[in-house]
Amino acid sequence: MTPTVKDQLVRDILVLENSITSPKDDREICFTFHQVISKLLANDGFKTILNPSTDRSNFDFMCFKENSRDRICISLQNTDKNVREERVHERVSFAFNYPYDRLIMFAPAGFSNSCYRFVNISDPLKVELLTLDDLKSWTSKIEIETENDTRDYEDIIKILSKTFIEKIAEDSNFLLKVEWRELEKMIAEVFEGLAFEVKLTPSSKDGGKDLILQINKRGIAKRYLVEIKHWKSQKLGQKYVKEFLKVICNETQESGLLLSTFGFSVNAFEGLTELERKKIRFGTEDKIVSLCKTYLKVKSGIWTPLEDLEQILFEKTF
Repeated sequence: MTPTVKDQLVRDILVLENSITSPKDDREICFTFHQVISKLLANDGFKTILNPSTDRSNFDFMCFKENSRDRICISLQNTDKNVREERVHERVSFAFNYPYDRLIMFAPAGFSNSCYRFVNISDPLKVELLTLDDLKSWTSKIEIETENDTRDYEDIIKILSKTFIEKIAEDSNFLLKVEWRELEKMIAEVFEGLAFEVKLTPSSKDGGKDLILQINKRGIAKRYLVEIKHWKSQKLGQKYVKEFLKVICNETQESGLLLSTFGFSVNAFEGLTELERKKIRFGTEDKIVSLCKTYLKVKSGIWTPLEDLEQILFEKTF
């Protein structure tokens, strides 16, 4: 019988675990880790290659997706001690400047707590800190995606998103437990449940939008952009407001909604003209909670979305 993707990954992770505990040399760990991470990322359409020696960034691997500008860099931290924040900060700086859209760091011995706090504010670069346990967890998710059809997987995402929606509607502090990828999918589910046409865009460093919403108003199609910044300890500044406004104007969309779970800095809106303020609206944690509560009302049948969906989109915004 042909081994499944899960079977191959389980085998490769066992080999990797053995090479970590009883290494022959550094090259063995690099090779066995490459076997694992390349299969995991291939499930998302990425090809993983060893970084050419001419690249002075010193990342171990680079990942590309056909017909996409998304680029991932991977750094293997082969040490028997916890990786410190300074090392993560250095790798993030290199990844951002080259530029890459996503940084993956793998450390068999794990990372210090300060590393995890730091990556929560490293936006717009997506940073993932992985240990051996994380690779095992990732593998279990791959099983769901490869052994069930697309409809089953979409149903699982909807169930998970609805659980998050219910938790956030009950207690806004639950937002802190939701990762940025899950939050984007959850908000996409919210708008879809409220009768918007929704497209969840691929993550990218300079894409400038997470969701594209469309409604039909009096027979005319209108499109809106939504960007979500899920920072857990930093307010959004003027730079990101201007960047999102530029995306709205360049794509000639009706307008846009910029959501920031931790709010906005005091100077975030400085310099915006009256016309620009009409093109962009802002929402915080309160807006996300409001959307979750509205979604639950609709799904329970006690409320029907208004004919003017634009009102739902922009209420409790400023």
